[in-house]
Amino acid sequence: MATHDKEPTGKLELSRRDFLKAGAAAAVVGAAGADLVFTPSRANAADVAATYVTTCPYCSAQCGQLVDVDASGNVLDVYGDPNSPTNRGGLCAKGAGSYQLVTNPRRLGVPEHTAAVDGFDFTGRAWKRIGNGAWTEMSLDTAMSEIATQLVSIRGTVTPGSTAASNAKTVQFFGSSHLNNEANYLYRKIIANFGTSLVEHQARI
Repeated sequence: MATHDKEPTGKLELSRRDFLKAGAAAAVVGAAGADLVFTPSRANAADVAATYVTTCPYCSAQCGQLVDVDASGNVLDVYGDPNSPTNRGGLCAKGAGSYQLVTNPRRLGVPEHTAAVDGFDFTGRAWKRIGNGAWTEMSLDTAMSEIATQLVSIRGTVTPGSTAASNAKTVQFFGSSHLNNEANYLYRKIIANFGTSLVEHQARI
């Protein structure tokens, strides 16, 4: 009885073992290429008074960063640390853009923010939107007061020893990786006092 070669199906046949081998090879190539994406400081060397070693605040990868500051403590540049064993100077798009965490005029509290950006004045302003409705602009103080009032209303009056008002399902807390240890402590304490298990938090070291 004659045998025939199997007709090609057009599908890539890849075993689990081969897939793991290919993945490991890609990881090695990626790690080797990390040195190629290192970008040195773009700050004027004469203006740099100090360079601080830190880690990127965006995720738990703990990529190393260097922060150049001038004599007044103003951030001049943030870039990858070539001595970091994690990233060897390379940064992802978010890590490379972390310079704007402290310099972007859209951020509240930026000292040099004195004029509107793109037609909006971001100083002390907040926006509210219910469902798919239009955005409503209000002062930051008004927004904070409204949020606090709503939280108190949802939580209700708590009777000592009673758990009737605990674990409200209409509020969820979502933490940010930009918070430092002190802010995270207060954030978690507020959640514990409010009484809910609906908590998410973005990872960070």
